[in-house]
Amino acid sequence: MGWIGMFPGQGSQEPEMGKELLEKYPELLIDIFDESLGWSLSDVINEGDSDLIKKTNIAQPYIFAISYCYGLEAIQKFGNADALITALAISGFFDYVDALKIISVRGEAMQESVENSDTGMAAVLTTDLDATLKEIEVLNSQDIEVWISNYNDASQIVISSSNENLEYLKSNSKALSARRVIPLEVAGAFHTKIVSPAKPKLAEALEQVELKEGTIPVYMNVDADLANIDTLKNRLVNQIDNSVLFYDQILKIESEIKPNEWIHIGPGNVTAGMVKKSISSKEIRVINSLESLSK
Repeated sequence: MGWIGMFPGQGSQEPEMGKELLEKYPELLIDIFDESLGWSLSDVINEGDSDLIKKTNIAQPYIFAISYCYGLEAIQKFGNADALITALAISGFFDYVDALKIISVRGEAMQESVENSDTGMAAVLTTDLDATLKEIEVLNSQDIEVWISNYNDASQIVISSSNENLEYLKSNSKALSARRVIPLEVAGAFHTKIVSPAKPKLAEALEQVELKEGTIPVYMNVDADLANIDTLKNRLVNQIDNSVLFYDQILKIESEIKPNEWIHIGPGNVTAGMVKKSISSKEIRVINSLESLSK
């Protein structure tokens, strides 16, 4: 039944990503973006500064705006999806401008929370997820704080901890019963208690936004359930310091909707790889450029 759109999060950004969209969507990416947030996305794109786009307050609005435009392209080509994961703006729960403002506040607050925290994140590749989860429990019982930020698929999670701990685990992956531990290029330990101070600022920003009923079902990655207007604001706030349940989303969507095709929309191709590992029999497409739309 239909197709599923999957939108990437922080960590997928690349220098100059979306440059081809500036001419096609100047109102969204230049005029409205600059007026709404007070800084120039086109300057960031054209400068291609890899260090700048690692900052959460830059990366999150940047990824959102580019993915939003590719999402518009996908809908024009394929029609409405049965569900567009995390695509609340495309679904119509709030408009593009409100989404930009929410993401900007969220990104700024999360960046402030991790400043000077000396924390980071790492992907953990494992052949025995249960064993890896047990090893994390053991570390925490020894007062070595390791948090699970993302459940990506049956063979990969993302952990957060101090940079010292992550460096040790990178060289000693067997301590997690894992094949590899790969540090990620992010500013700190997101989706953990480290960023809990960001929640009140996001809640305040959301109070200024009037929600509307979405036109396309959206599965939330905080609990893998469908978004609804009554609980959406609280769930967006709670998503900040709770694990991202992408693997649960995949399994639930496959169970409830059984889509014919899964489409990664936006920078990179990370969600496509996760689905392929979880549901290998499905057709998977990647839309991360205008050229990829014609394939």
